[in-house]
Amino acid sequence: KDRRYHAASAINIAVVSAGAFKYGLIVDQLHDSEEIVVKPVGRHLKKCAAYAGATIMGDGKVALILDISNLAQMADLSTIFEAGQVAKAAEAEAAAAAAKDKVALLTFKNGEKEHLAAPLNLVERIERIQTSAIEQIGNKKIVQYRGGALPLYELAQVGDFSPLPEKEQQEVIVFKVKDRELGLMVTPPIDAIELSLDIDPSTLKQTAISGSMIINEHTTLLVDIFEMVKTLNPDWFVQEAKVAATMAKDGEKIILFAEDSAFFRNQVKSFLEEDGFKIIAAEDGRIAWELLKERVEEIDLVLTDLEMPNMDGFEFTKRIKNDPRYAHLTVIALTSLASAAHIEKGKTVGIDDYQIKLDREKLMKTVRKHLNLS
Repeated sequence: KDRRYHAASAINIAVVSAGAFKYGLIVDQLHDSEEIVVKPVGRHLKKCAAYAGATIMGDGKVALILDISNLAQMADLSTIFEAGQVAKAAEAEAAAAAAKDKVALLTFKNGEKEHLAAPLNLVERIERIQTSAIEQIGNKKIVQYRGGALPLYELAQVGDFSPLPEKEQQEVIVFKVKDRELGLMVTPPIDAIELSLDIDPSTLKQTAISGSMIINEHTTLLVDIFEMVKTLNPDWFVQEAKVAATMAKDGEKIILFAEDSAFFRNQVKSFLEEDGFKIIAAEDGRIAWELLKERVEEIDLVLTDLEMPNMDGFEFTKRIKNDPRYAHLTVIALTSLASAAHIEKGKTVGIDDYQIKLDREKLMKTVRKHLNLS
């Protein structure tokens, strides 16, 4: 019988594409399209090539994201398989040649003309709410959300940005800072990308903007979520001010920081100093190693990038942990993307902790913990 005329025997086919290649994927049910934030799968699923990532849906359930290219290869679809092999070879060559930091970013807009990005690892979820559900209380906006009140902000409140245009529905990116959730109202499209950073730290810098870069032929501003929240809610950060005051009274804690990227070196150095730490900065592991030998009596903790010229963070840590004069020092690796391979390699050389470069709050919490300042 012809399936087209008998609903009971019909099958559902999702037509998917990988580059210019298309194929059909038979599924049980077809639901709807939805904007999501894709995050890496857990380590226990890393070896399962069928999945590209995972996300948390609006109802709280975890959904796995299929890797369309890998599924095609697993099914021996020769054209895409061969293309995949060529792409993998090109990727390997590019990875070997690239020395720049790679980060995962969420891109979005503020109105129609302002393009922005924020670190993906800081994003909790993306929501679309009815504008009529937003309540104005004094000068604050909130929306009832998951049994509580979610404060809502827009970039025009902290910097030189256009107010968002009014519309029936509003996209909201939910972040978590100081164990509190807050929503940044934005304009779609919203997308997740991974790219090498080439940031201009000065031309367009302003409050809550750490720099700018070109993404998809658009000048894109990098939003400093932590600074945005600190500007809007300074009372959330009273404890950090107390710790900084205590250090000023009892004596500074000194951190040796190795980082070859001028942007990240200046960025991290500035917020560590803002919280009361003194920083000895080095442009690579070799310079940091010489500084350590000269000033070990002063240094309380070591913070290091992993991918650096002359001497990388792994070799630098190995030397520290293998030398009785320095082995007592805690070493925190600061990286853009903490892969499972990096973490495993780090364990073998003695790295004590890993933190993501653009996650200021978690980094500061980890530094204070290892220095008994929590």
